[in-house]
Amino acid sequence: MLFNSKQWTYLQRGYHLTSRELQIARFVCEGLEHDQIAKQCGIKYNTVRAHLGNICRKAAVKGKAGLILQFLKVVKSQKKE
Repeated sequence: MLFNSKQWTYLQRGYHLTSRELQIARFVCEGLEHDQIAKQCGIKYNTVRAHLGNICRKAAVKGKAGLILQFLKVVKSQKKE
């Protein structure tokens, strides 16, 4: 587990993520691929892509790796506060 529940709440509020976007972000951080996320969520592959695009836009990053790095950076800076 990359983040605990308090950190996920912090990320959700900070980036204004919907509950579905948060769910998808968690799966991305667990290393799941788009098709695996779609199956887990019971949605279509392209819907996962759309949600992930929205998450990346809100976080101002490109791609899954950028998203994970941004989340790590934000959580690390939060701990220092």
